[in-house]
Amino acid sequence: MRRFRWFVLGGAASLAAYWLVRYLRPEHSPLVLNQAVVIVTGASSGIGRAYALAFARRGARVVLAARRAALLEEVRAEIATYAADVLCVPTDLNDDAQLERLVQTTLERYGRIDILINNAGIALQGLLQNHDPSRVREMVSLNLAAAINLTRLCLPAMLRQGSGVILNVSSVGGKVPNATAPAYAATKVGLNAFSDALRRQLDGTGVRVVTVLPSYVDTEMLSPLVQDYVRDLGFTIDTPQYVAEHTIDELLKGEQEIWFGGFAVRAFAWLERHLPFFSTLLQRALITPEIIALTEGRLAAAQTDPQGAPQ
Repeated sequence: MRRFRWFVLGGAASLAAYWLVRYLRPEHSPLVLNQAVVIVTGASSGIGRAYALAFARRGARVVLAARRAALLEEVRAEIATYAADVLCVPTDLNDDAQLERLVQTTLERYGRIDILINNAGIALQGLLQNHDPSRVREMVSLNLAAAINLTRLCLPAMLRQGSGVILNVSSVGGKVPNATAPAYAATKVGLNAFSDALRRQLDGTGVRVVTVLPSYVDTEMLSPLVQDYVRDLGFTIDTPQYVAEHTIDELLKGEQEIWFGGFAVRAFAWLERHLPFFSTLLQRALITPEIIALTEGRLAAAQTDPQGAPQ
């Protein structure tokens, strides 16, 4: 019995040491960004614009996709001196025909797709009963269905190459659903599940699936009043540039999930997973009706293309 006990304890210790080494020294990716073909959705502003610039500076060929053509041209002019090549494809991501045109135009121009960044999204916050049903459908379609369908269209080219990255920009709200945004949280939980399931399906193909989990991000979707409130609570507010740069750093290390928001976010995520009752109590204490009203009034007029401040 004693020998069996030592065998079990030794096995558990070996497993713990293995995961600790994997955590501290993640496997580096063979991904090369120079000349890589990168599609960025929601590229006209916010995090998408920052991704376009960050990949362009590393010599990638960048395909910009969003609805607002004029803003895409501004981004193209900004990154043209860095990128190996830039292609603007104005796209309504909720239109299946335009998704197909985006992929076909990219393949005709470059013959391959190395990285797809599913970044476009909108957020509806506040009381669920106050949401416009058409906006709810638009959000679910853009945040989730468009990402799934665009991935479906890009996969054949990546599988032929035997390489590629699907990078889904989700939210910590997909790990810790926030009472200020129940419908939005549902889309991000769905996107996280899609990433996990697809990663398992593509195991061994050379195509990677990476989930990015921003927290609060300094964009047009996060008002100064809300920023002050979340800072007082101890949360970090990241810049879009930091999100883009840190994503690339972690991508090159071979990470599958890339977290933002600092210690407070990870603590909330731990509570949500292991002690959900306490997570509920904390949200009840911190998210008052006044805070919900504040976020609802600010975010009601948010534009479709920006990926702003997932919560």
